[in-house]
Amino acid sequence: MPPKVPFHRPSVSERERAYLLEALEGRYWGSGPWVERLEAALQNLYGREAVVVSSGTAALHLAYMLLLGKEGGEVIVPTWTFTATASEVVHAGGVPVVVDVGPSLHLTVEQVEAALSPRTRGVVVMHYAGAPAPVREIVAFCRERGLWVVEDACHAVPAYVEGRLCGTFGDIATLSFHATKPVAAGQGGALLLSDPVLAEKARRLRTHGIRRTPGQPWSYEVESLGWNYRLSDFQAAVALAQIEQLTELWQARKRLAVLYQALLQDYPWLRPYPVPAADSSAWHLFPVFWSGATAQQRDALLYRLYAQGFELSVHYKPLHRHKAYQPYLPSGQTFPIAEKAYNEVFSLPLWPGLPDEAIFELVARLGKETHFPSFPTS
Repeated sequence: MPPKVPFHRPSVSERERAYLLEALEGRYWGSGPWVERLEAALQNLYGREAVVVSSGTAALHLAYMLLLGKEGGEVIVPTWTFTATASEVVHAGGVPVVVDVGPSLHLTVEQVEAALSPRTRGVVVMHYAGAPAPVREIVAFCRERGLWVVEDACHAVPAYVEGRLCGTFGDIATLSFHATKPVAAGQGGALLLSDPVLAEKARRLRTHGIRRTPGQPWSYEVESLGWNYRLSDFQAAVALAQIEQLTELWQARKRLAVLYQALLQDYPWLRPYPVPAADSSAWHLFPVFWSGATAQQRDALLYRLYAQGFELSVHYKPLHRHKAYQPYLPSGQTFPIAEKAYNEVFSLPLWPGLPDEAIFELVARLGKETHFPSFPTS
């Protein structure tokens, strides 16, 4: 039986339905005119070359391939992120160097500086939960040292730093259109690039490295060994509809987040993730920290609420806690900020159309269930 309040539910309007039907009737079911329209919309929004691909993970992989080249090298990655941010460094021939984060759970200049080595090639800045990381400071630091920066902006559509969109600071930024994201199409992603030469290379790599002869669609040359990272027109049509309604979807998320913040003030042991300003965040996630809790208590809470029909989640189990990333931890590295956050954090449902009544009920249950004197640990 599905939960009464699911963790996420994509927004669907008549525009998504109309575009999807139009793409279906167009009978070009591969990467065609709808992908081109989506790229044009993203370029208009961000002022950068946009290359649409099959997922946010594919976007990260291509970004690292373009920037690492054949030389490989180390890439500094925050532990507080999803696995793809780091795994695709490995798949692109690099070595992720996993480091702790600052109080906002973002990478900081201090963490980057402490992890530098002669083998460092670049840095990944991940905008957690849709809130902007200190990307301006990190980019300035890296520019002085000849390092490139990838912005993992998969949570941050749209998020802003002093009025400037996240995704426009680094050498390359990546977006995701996964079903749970602010712009959702089931799957899909994009690269945003300031360099048109790299953008053209990304377009070839997403299509097996093929260059076609203009005016002769049967004639092509495989110039490099690429991948099939193409997005279908169906998914591009849905993503385009959501991009065209981005302001409305963002405002809906922001209104619900502000409601959560107001209600949680009655329970001071439940601290919402700190966001600099409501208008700066994409509000992809709404993380809450249960002060003084352990991971076991947090998990018991989520089990109890799920049994009551409320689906919550955890973002994230940090990379350094996963077996696969043990070889990529600097010797003697500790992760005190991420460790504390992991013990206490859980994410509340946040999606356009989530009823206010569900938020009122969920927060009231949270307040009762997390009061330590009466909280059952099993």
